Amino acid sequence: LQFTEEKLGQAEKTELDAHFENLLARADCTKNWTEKILRQTEVLLQPNPSARVEEFLYEKLDRKVPSRVTNGELLAQYMTEAANDFGPGTPYGKTLIKVGETQRRLGAAERDFI
Repeated sequence: LQFTEEKLGQAEKTELDAHFENLLARADCTKNWTEKILRQTEVLLQPNPSARVEEFLYEKLDRKVPSRVTNGELLAQYMTEAANDFGPGTPYGKTLIKVGETQRRLGAAERDFI
């Protein structure tokens, strides 16, 4: 009710303190990065079958498959970017950096192996 009245101009807008505003911004940032990382993790676990068909066709046509970033490397990139947003000094940021670096190595190994 208060929110609706504020939007319609019938009530004064409730002012939030700076600390609470900062917490809201951090929560939004965490939510956005978590959703991006979750979507990319799903892509990593359930790869796109059309990408495999494309690789198969290139192999049959004796052509070189174009080099592209693997799903693991893209997940690592998201984790590293999120860690930098959260702050590399925070526990969550440090963990994302470690896991992201490991995922980057796994993605590079996948590209080299396949």
